[in-house]
Amino acid sequence: MTNTKELKNAVHIANNDKSGNVIEILVDDGEYKNSSNIIISRNNITIRSISNNPAHVVLSGSGMKKKSPVEVIFDISASNVTLSGITLRNVSHHLIQVRAEKDVDYFSLDNCILEDSYQQLLKVSGKDNGEYSDFGVIKNSRFEYTAGVAPNYYVGGIDAHRSRGWVVSNNIFLNIASPAEKVAEHAIHFWKYSFDNTVVSNIIINSDRGIGFGLGNNKNQSMGGIIAFNKISHDNPNHIYADVGISLESSPHTIVSNNEIYLNSNYPNAIEYRFPNTQGVIIKNNITNKSIVARDGADGIILANKSAGIFEYYWNSIFFYFNQAIRFINN
Repeated sequence: MTNTKELKNAVHIANNDKSGNVIEILVDDGEYKNSSNIIISRNNITIRSISNNPAHVVLSGSGMKKKSPVEVIFDISASNVTLSGITLRNVSHHLIQVRAEKDVDYFSLDNCILEDSYQQLLKVSGKDNGEYSDFGVIKNSRFEYTAGVAPNYYVGGIDAHRSRGWVVSNNIFLNIASPAEKVAEHAIHFWKYSFDNTVVSNIIINSDRGIGFGLGNNKNQSMGGIIAFNKISHDNPNHIYADVGISLESSPHTIVSNNEIYLNSNYPNAIEYRFPNTQGVIIKNNITNKSIVARDGADGIILANKSAGIFEYYWNSIFFYFNQAIRFINN
């Protein structure tokens, strides 16, 4: 594919293919403007760049601004869909919407760049219809607001509802931060009937909230899952809504381990577990420069967590991993 019209036509042909075979759509280097609302409705479709360099293959929408109707780039309504080696940017809603309400399973995002949407960068939407999105994988990708702050508070990196068994690993999240009114959503957030998700080895820098399982004092928010080996840092004084690094809210039986969190902001806590439904959590072997706190009736086991220690050592460590990851994504 060399232009937007060809790309959309290729997806249309793939959606109507009845063979059941895996279809791979290869995208040449270039800028693909007006790449809005590409619906993938057939199982077993892969879209990837030939060069495997996301910086060289850019799909963009009409702009990061409030508008109607809904604008996304990829609207995923089928299972076993893979996106690899591309950049997505500049839409009024989400760069990618994965539809749990349509029982979309095995979605994969690898080696991609998602930047600048007016709402959450990647959304897993859901309805109370009994359907879930299972076993998604998001890895080796970058999520960013390139101006250093988001356009409004109603943003997030990954915002996932009704998601089970997803793995989010080895990604970078930058500047998921609100400019006004109230705090932005998390860089990574699983909630509303989500179960057994794994968030490991991600780097989150200057985002209002790092990683969240569940939200509020409600049942059926999130259950189980692991948050481990992530590095979270905040050091931007212009982000006035800087908040917690990791939060469990109505998320029982979750393990939070071996994360490193350094928050150079006024918020007092690095890790919080909250509300009566948050029971049986294990928070262990984390390194933080701020408190680990139970709130609002939560209960768990807290083991072998340590102070962050010397700021310079931690900061150099964070940016070593950040630079290594950037080189990996851009090669």
